[in-house]
Amino acid sequence: MKTFVAVLCIFGCSIASAWATPRDMTVDFSWIGSTLCAPRPISPEFRVGDVPAGTHSLRFALIAPTGRELGGSDVVLPANGTVPKGTVQFRPPCVGGMYTWTVDAIDVDGKTLASARLTRPFY
Repeated sequence: MKTFVAVLCIFGCSIASAWATPRDMTVDFSWIGSTLCAPRPISPEFRVGDVPAGTHSLRFALIAPTGRELGGSDVVLPANGTVPKGTVQFRPPCVGGMYTWTVDAIDVDGKTLASARLTRPFY
């Protein structure tokens, strides 16, 4: 009986710790409404989820299909996880292709706590 209780306790603790495991940070956006080679580019709205505790700001960077960085900027973490359209600074792509936004969660000391990335076609 003691063995059964011990096994049950270990099993229960394993399940509890699995539920407590933090999820990976996520980012979502859409290029709809964005224009290639726009003279005044407007960044998409970003929805960031599962941001780790202790995050002070989000660091955005746009990566071209060639691997070249097309700018980005740091934004104070919004309470609702949504960064409004036009908030992030970047150089607009002039050639269609698969472009990647990367987002790093940064603490007050400048340490990266988590990262997320999403690649979408931009034409």
